[in-house]
Amino acid sequence: MDFSSDFFYALLYSLIAVAGGLIAGWLLERFLLRRLSKNFEIFRSLNGAGVFMGLLFGLRFALRYHDLPDSWHQPISDTWRAIYILGVTFYLARLVGNFIAVKMSDLNGLVPTATLLQNVARGVVYISGLMVLLQTLGISIAPALTALGVGGLAVALALQGTLGNLFSGIQIIASRKIQPGHFIRLESGEEGYVTDITWRNTTIRALSNQTIILPNSKLAESTVTNTWIPDPAISVLVPVGIHYDSDLEHVERVALEVANAIQSSHPCALHEHEPTLRYFEFADSSINFKVALRAVEFSEQFALRHDFIKALHARFKKEGITIPYPIRTLEFEKSSPLSLRNSEKAQQNGG
Repeated sequence: MDFSSDFFYALLYSLIAVAGGLIAGWLLERFLLRRLSKNFEIFRSLNGAGVFMGLLFGLRFALRYHDLPDSWHQPISDTWRAIYILGVTFYLARLVGNFIAVKMSDLNGLVPTATLLQNVARGVVYISGLMVLLQTLGISIAPALTALGVGGLAVALALQGTLGNLFSGIQIIASRKIQPGHFIRLESGEEGYVTDITWRNTTIRALSNQTIILPNSKLAESTVTNTWIPDPAISVLVPVGIHYDSDLEHVERVALEVANAIQSSHPCALHEHEPTLRYFEFADSSINFKVALRAVEFSEQFALRHDFIKALHARFKKEGITIPYPIRTLEFEKSSPLSLRNSEKAQQNGG
């Protein structure tokens, strides 16, 4: 068999090996990974991995049918291993990042997650993959680690603020006191939902739909009120004033009937909560009390309070219960004749 025939058959076998690898990878992708992706969201990050691996192993088998020079074997083998390690590292980093996103979504009950934690996990996977690649290629990583140690010290001194934000973000996520989806209020007065925590700052969406971007170090040093800890439900206190001539027992019974009806039926209310009423003040024009309702979370309190006030006003009107408005009585002392004469003289003198 002449050279041309050998080359032809080698090329044919190589094409068959590559095609077989692609078909095997496509079948793996089609019947295994896609089905896993439908049932487990984390496997969506492996889309394309089957075809990539099939092509890579097809090329590996294809090289066996070629009579290559001895000097080519080692470079080709090293190149194949490098591509294989980089591919595995890439898909593993995507898998780890997606896994963290899914787990944090399950914990919060929300889609947004902390980008910082995903990026750190992916970074660890990439660095580990790079170390494995260097070791596989026979490159010692000890000098690189030494250089990184010395260079890292210089970088740390130059980027103190950035690193402070980075480690503050890691501390915030690790403590789990503030997470994406939580409604927080800062000591400076800003409040809103945490939407993301990155390596540098925390993003907060205010109720006015404005975005507050706060450095992680500032957030870590601030006094923060988290309305989602220990649970998202929040008490809603509605102050009410009634006339002094009102029957307090009757008012309490009527107000609690309205409160219980709203609490058990309103979509924004925590249905298992039992409302309470407490008188607390003899004011200038009314006896004041507060009704304590409970909303499912912070932003729902406004609709709950709105509908309760409307219902209570209508019921009080029906029951003849008066909600008074402030009345002030002004009394003037009667002026003496002497003061009147003094006033008339002052007017005559232009004073």
